[in-house]
Amino acid sequence: MIKYKAEDKGITVLLTEESYTSGTSFLDNELPAKENYDKKRRIHRGLFKTADGKTINADINGAFQIIRKVFPKVTADGIEGVVLAHYCGKSDLPEYKEKD
Repeated sequence: MIKYKAEDKGITVLLTEESYTSGTSFLDNELPAKENYDKKRRIHRGLFKTADGKTINADINGAFQIIRKVFPKVTADGIEGVVLAHYCGKSDLPEYKEKD
C-alpha cells in the first residue's frame, strides 16, 4: 500500500531487507554484513556503542545501515543529492496537510 501511494505521487520506492543492520556500526563505516556483525555492541535497549566508544541511538544506527545497504558509499556527510539528517525538536516548518 505504501509503495503504491508513494509511486502515485512520483516517489521512487526501493525495497531492501535489514539483516545485520542492528549489530554493525554506521559511524565506523562498516558494511552491514555478517562478518562485521556483533550483537554485543547493543549495550542497552536503544543504545549502540561504536568501536571507539561513541554511543548512538540504536534505531538511528540501524536506519542509517539500512540506507547503506541501498547506497553503499553513504557516509555521515550524506549522499550527493540526498539529505541524511535527523531532527529532534519542534519544527518551524508549516504543518503538513494532506490534499483531499
